[in-house]
Amino acid sequence: MITQKELAHSIADRRQKLGLSQIELAELGQVSVSFITKLEAGQANPGFRQLNRVLDAVGLALSITVKS
Repeated sequence: MITQKELAHSIADRRQKLGLSQIELAELGQVSVSFITKLEAGQANPGFRQLNRVLDAVGLALSITVKS
């Protein structure tokens, strides 16, 4: 299971590798800049649609697997 901090780090790292600012990511993900700031700080509690739009904007995806 991924933690909120790991998710935050993954999004921030991917954004930086793509050379995007938080403002640009917010525009691409159709969310506010404050949401991106909180998300990357591990302080946001995003809904599925918001999170999916941001992940899609940076080329990441959620995956569901069966626990063993």
